[in-house]
Amino acid sequence: MRVILCCTLAIALTAGLAGAQSLDGRQIHVTAGSQSSQWAPVALPCDGAKPADGQCVVVVDSASGKEYPATVRNGEFVFVVENVAPGEERDYVVKLKSADAAPPVEIVKQGNADALDVVIAGKPFTTYTYSNDNRKPYLWPVLSEGGVGVTRDWPMGEKVATEDHVHQKSFWTAYGDINGMDCWAETSERSGYQHSDAVVGGSGGAYGWITAENTWQDKDHNPVIAEAREYRFYNTPESMKMVDVKVTFTAAYGEAKFGDTKEGGIVSLRMHDAILEKNGAGVITNADGLKGMQACWGKPSVWCDYSGAFEGAGVRGVAVFDNPANLRHPSRWHVRDYGLMGANCFGLSHFTDGAENGDYTLKNGESLTFAYRVYIHSGDAEQAGVADRYADYVAPPKAEWAAAK
Repeated sequence: MRVILCCTLAIALTAGLAGAQSLDGRQIHVTAGSQSSQWAPVALPCDGAKPADGQCVVVVDSASGKEYPATVRNGEFVFVVENVAPGEERDYVVKLKSADAAPPVEIVKQGNADALDVVIAGKPFTTYTYSNDNRKPYLWPVLSEGGVGVTRDWPMGEKVATEDHVHQKSFWTAYGDINGMDCWAETSERSGYQHSDAVVGGSGGAYGWITAENTWQDKDHNPVIAEAREYRFYNTPESMKMVDVKVTFTAAYGEAKFGDTKEGGIVSLRMHDAILEKNGAGVITNADGLKGMQACWGKPSVWCDYSGAFEGAGVRGVAVFDNPANLRHPSRWHVRDYGLMGANCFGLSHFTDGAENGDYTLKNGESLTFAYRVYIHSGDAEQAGVADRYADYVAPPKAEWAAAK
């Protein structure tokens, strides 16, 4: 396995900056959409000249003077717009500064372990564990405001009351039928593996990231399909953490058929035992206002949320946003009252009582990409403004380079 932990300054400041124009002093104009936006990531194409070593990039709000860290990578300039009213316009100026502190989002290798810690504003957020001693990689713990873990701790950590579905590890990607190989369950006769081939982590101002190249293998470790994923961890407040997930499958080993099964989630989470719907502590909500497993399971919706009250800590929850470019958008949801929530666009026969079939085949060499945003929030779906945060995802404030005044 190839593991690279990118130099914080080198990767955050130099990638994609090959053009002639300096970033320092460039102006950005932002126009909000029809929703009230809060801590919304925005991206612009970047053609600025390379800053000097030891510098970081920020944008300065022209009206308030407040600074916001930026990440420049792969030809994109990204920063997070704090709070703007519908239709509001703002101006920013790019500034290069001495990097006299660690970047807001740090990706740190955990000693000799096959694990990368994600630290936001100096506080732990999650850890990506990718050891090939496991059947698949996963993110755990997933910490919300006040360090409250919103996903189940078993089987990675402490013993819990509901030690079921050993394959449901906190926050992961998996599917149960690709050419008959099962990369969802871990104890069946068809259970395969997600082999980590290469992992790269990079720290940054607006976001830090982890990219991974994986090979999904059958039970005998024969390759079935190639998969690449990226996680972007944004520099947002504890009460509203955001992770963008991109997963690309490539039929690198011949034709790959995604069989119709409910057992899968291209983004999946297993919620903490304290907020399960089946115990009366949690509630499942979708974008159409439906509530509860019976109403939401298998239904198409642009987002799905699972929230509940932790004793002594208040309400926490997680929403998953389906990208409009995804196959069969809006996704259907394999969401259960025992804590599972997964986006699954393939299991149509299960979700439609046999009326539709969800089989999908990638021809040799073809690729299929999925993208999602995972929103870890305080409060329930309404209090956390999940509908507006979804609007920020699909229609963020418009950012554009402005002519110097």
